[in-house]
Amino acid sequence: MPIDILNTYYMLGLWRGLSPVPSFFKDRYFPTTPADIYDADKVLCEYQDGDNQMAPFMVERAEPIAVARRGYEIHEYSPTMIGNKRDLTLDDLKKRGFGEAILSNSTEEQRAARYAMEDLAALDRRLARTEEWLCAQTILNNGFTVNEMIDKNTVGNTATVQFYDAVKGNDGLYTIGAGYKWDDNGVTWAKVVATVRAMCRGLSERGLAHTDLLCGIDAIDALLAMSEFRALVDKNSGIAVSSGIEAELSPYDGVTFYGQINFGGYKLNVISVDEQYANASGVMTNHFPKTSIAVTAPGAGKLMYAKITQIVDKQFQTIADKRVPRLFIDERHDTRELWLRSRPFAAPKNYSPWVVANNVVG
Repeated sequence: MPIDILNTYYMLGLWRGLSPVPSFFKDRYFPTTPADIYDADKVLCEYQDGDNQMAPFMVERAEPIAVARRGYEIHEYSPTMIGNKRDLTLDDLKKRGFGEAILSNSTEEQRAARYAMEDLAALDRRLARTEEWLCAQTILNNGFTVNEMIDKNTVGNTATVQFYDAVKGNDGLYTIGAGYKWDDNGVTWAKVVATVRAMCRGLSERGLAHTDLLCGIDAIDALLAMSEFRALVDKNSGIAVSSGIEAELSPYDGVTFYGQINFGGYKLNVISVDEQYANASGVMTNHFPKTSIAVTAPGAGKLMYAKITQIVDKQFQTIADKRVPRLFIDERHDTRELWLRSRPFAAPKNYSPWVVANNVVG
């Protein structure tokens, strides 16, 4: 029996065979495990307080002192759908494809099979960029706001998620004090250290990891303008190469590792982020603002997925996976339409496991 390459599950297998799209925020800070893919319409988001308390001293014959369990919150969310599609017409199949030999012997059937793979990869890259945006926004805002589109030009509902108590305020936001901006006249390295140390302490006091200092491109330029920072980078250059972190970050375009720098007792991996995407207007936009910084640690969050149900061959079909393909064929007009959709949801593993400072320069 011949293999139907346009079968939903076969296309899903093709997608799994694609090389993963390098996505810095998603890969480093929001990994996905099999337990994070839900065969349900909703995902469970639960996060716990950090713990930094000591065990108490006690009299030898006394009973141990009871320790309260760490508080946690659990919420149920229905992830928003993301997706895109690509059409294939008979006219497309009659043209020479990109990269195809000028005098090619490829048939329409062979071109259709090749287009199926190429379209799947192109649609996947776009979904990966949206997921990367979602992960970056979750760090920057301790939550995210998305607009659901009805069609290309019509905005539907707006969905807002925040992972902090609106009454208590956002613990993941640090405000730069007057005279502490990194490009202020007379600003010193000591003030830079004081800012980063205060951000680290906010995580340390809650028992949360703090290993990475993320810098927007203007923020890292301000650091590089300081002789003290450049001296530390030069001094630690050999250690940076041997640490393996530089090799880990090499696949990510626009991401640079400057080494491990000590900020008043907190040793951080200094990483600049200049990842970009084209927004709805076609303007290149940074995933991470040029003038912002953030302190966090790998694996601070997770990216979850909910199932998608669709009708195929007049039967309901439910798939719980990171990607769900779907195919429509219009025999009357000799066209084929390939969809690729997903229902991702980015969330922290602990309460506010990152601290962000905006406008540290400018």
